[in-house]
Amino acid sequence: MRRTLGRAIPPAVGAAALASAIYLSGPRRIAAYLGRADPALLAAAALSEASAIALTGLAWHSIVRGMSLRPRAVDSLKATGLEIFVDATIPTGTLGGEFLRITYAYNKMRIPIWNSLAAAVVLRVLIAGVLASLLASAAYLGLARLSAMWLLLAASVAAIAAVAAVAAFPSKAVSLAPGRYRALAEEAIGPVAAALRSKGAIAALGLVFAEIASSAAAQMLAFSALGIRIPYYFVMVAYPIYDVLLALPTGIPGSFGVADVGTSIIYASLGVRWPAALAGMITARIVCLISDAAMGLPVLLLEAGRMAPPADIWRALRGEGRGAG
Repeated sequence: MRRTLGRAIPPAVGAAALASAIYLSGPRRIAAYLGRADPALLAAAALSEASAIALTGLAWHSIVRGMSLRPRAVDSLKATGLEIFVDATIPTGTLGGEFLRITYAYNKMRIPIWNSLAAAVVLRVLIAGVLASLLASAAYLGLARLSAMWLLLAASVAAIAAVAAVAAFPSKAVSLAPGRYRALAEEAIGPVAAALRSKGAIAALGLVFAEIASSAAAQMLAFSALGIRIPYYFVMVAYPIYDVLLALPTGIPGSFGVADVGTSIIYASLGVRWPAALAGMITARIVCLISDAAMGLPVLLLEAGRMAPPADIWRALRGEGRGAG
């Protein structure tokens, strides 16, 4: 009962935040902005977001390719589309979608679980690095008055430094783990260190830059579709914070209230009118959900049912932890 209640609270809070924001903005004002939508620009935004999902899949593929037998790029795109769609709709944060991508890779691509986990960690580190660079650039341009931006920048740099230290000194990191977890740490840290040192990680970094630029462009195009012009450097501040808010376990419709209202506040603090900021973010999210569904829903409906259930995956994980796979 407590677990069910705990899962229900974040989506409920997000939905309440969205309803409150719309009420305070004036539903008619929001509707007036939405009524201006340009279908051509909305289609361009959806295409830009779909391109971002594909680039994320190719980045993951580039990392995992150096650790496993040559996987097919199309399977990596399917796995990533599934992961992103579940992350966007189910209130599990990034864990639910990542677990399904690992499950898909294990069943359909024959990729060892530790390799998939390592690829996920490295991809998250690369994304954190790019987001941190965007925030640093925004600070250089004089948009550094947001305390949330500095907090996120510090957290991103700290996470990158910690993982880089683990990759540079894997044996030392293993020795620091408690005795009962040392074998598990050895199995997990080895693939992460190898992945970070691989050529695939360098290629993935470039793909991540392109992915974030494409996703941010989708957000800007969604605003433009409503006749709201925002400078791209505003997105440099707002998008990294938006990306982190999306990772919170709120699902749909809760994430509208958390990620979209939160990002609307950022845009409003930069000078965008509040009703315009909220209408633009609602439009951007709807466009993104359409792209997410196009890339991930067919995989979920047509292929996920034939994958090994979670219990089998966890048994395999424990078996690999003892040296199998």
